Amino acid sequence: SSIVTIHGLDGHREASFTAPNSILWLRDLLPDTLPNARILTYGYDARTRGVNRSNQALYDLSIDFIAKLSSFRVYTNTDARPLIFIAHSFGGIMLKKALIHANATHIKHLPAHKAVEVSTYGIIYLGTPHQGIDLTDWTRSLMRYFSITSQADGPIMKHLGLHSETLQQLMAEYTAISGRFQTVFCYETYDTLGPGATGHVPVISAVVQGSVNTEVIAIHKDHLGLAHFSSVFDNEYSILTQHLLLMARQAPSVILRYWEKHSLVLCKGYQWSNNPGMMLHISASLMY
Repeated sequence: SSIVTIHGLDGHREASFTAPNSILWLRDLLPDTLPNARILTYGYDARTRGVNRSNQALYDLSIDFIAKLSSFRVYTNTDARPLIFIAHSFGGIMLKKALIHANATHIKHLPAHKAVEVSTYGIIYLGTPHQGIDLTDWTRSLMRYFSITSQADGPIMKHLGLHSETLQQLMAEYTAISGRFQTVFCYETYDTLGPGATGHVPVISAVVQGSVNTEVIAIHKDHLGLAHFSSVFDNEYSILTQHLLLMARQAPSVILRYWEKHSLVLCKGYQWSNNPGMMLHISASLMY
C-alpha cells in the first residue's frame, strides 16, 4: 500500500510531522513498522499570512492535490496501488474535497483521478475540524500560536468558522461516498498552549458522528502533537500504527475487488510492493 500524508494550514510536509527531538516519524520510524509500504508526503503552499500568503481556495488546493498525486502514480506505474491517507487538521478538509471530485469523474474522463478514489482504502484524520472552529478571541490567539495571524482572512480562513455553510455542504457530499472507506477519527485531549490563551479542536468537530466504518481514538497530545511521535515507545504511535498495519494488511484484496467491479483492472498497476520503506515527496509547483 501507499501511505500519503497531508499537512494543515501553515504546515510543511516534513516539519509538521517532526517531533521536538527531530524525529520525523514518517522517515525514521514508520518504514521499520510497515516495511512493505510506500510512504509519500504531500507539500503545498499553506501560508495564510504575510505578503506571500496563498490566495488559493479550498477547491483549487484540492484539485491541485489530486492532479499531482494521480500523475505521480501514473508516472511510477502504481495507479492501482491501494491508498491510505493520514491528514492533519485542514489537510483532512482538503482531502475530502479531493475525493468528492475524484468520485465525480469517470474512467473516460480524468481516469487517473478516478483511480485515486477507487484505490482509497483507509483514512486517518488527525484533529481535522470537520465542523469548523469557533473563531472566538481564544481561538484567534491559538491561531497566532500556530503562526496563523488574526488578520488571516484569505479564501480558506473565511470558510473555517464553526458550522460554516461551506463545511456543511462539504460534509453532506462527503458522507455520501465515505461509507466504503475505513476511517479513524483522532482527536486531541490536551489544549494547545498559546500566548495568553489555550484551545483545541473539540471532539464534536474532529469526529463525524454517525459515520459508518469508523473508529474514534483519543490521542493524548495537543493539536500540533497529534502529528508528532518521538519514538516507537510512544504509546500514541503504537495505537496509530496498529490501525495502519491493519489497513495495510486488508487493503490489497479489497481494492482489487473495487478495481474489478469498475472494470479498471490494469495488471501493470498491481506492483504494490515496489520501492517499499521509502519516504517520497509529492509537491505542488513550489517546494516548501
